Amino acid sequence: MGVHDIASQAARTDTGVTLRNVDRETMRADYQGRGMILPVDRGIGSDGVYLPKVPVWEDGEPIAPEHLAVIKDAVVEILRHWGAETEFITLPAWNP
Repeated sequence: MGVHDIASQAARTDTGVTLRNVDRETMRADYQGRGMILPVDRGIGSDGVYLPKVPVWEDGEPIAPEHLAVIKDAVVEILRHWGAETEFITLPAWNP
């Protein structure tokens, strides 16, 4: 999978996923015209990327497993391109 820098803190893969750093603790992934926010725990050489048990687009609709797989692969490739390894951390369901 090819990774192309499109801005100082944004890159796109050949699959069409764009990943942007929003701030120190947040990234945004866009795919097929939809977006999702990814909380991040930045480490030395490795970033923890948090995903809810059921990942959703910004509008609240669940992300299809095949789309999530493409996004996760792209996140790994882009972070590797930026010099970091990736660890996905699944958050437990939250019941207020």
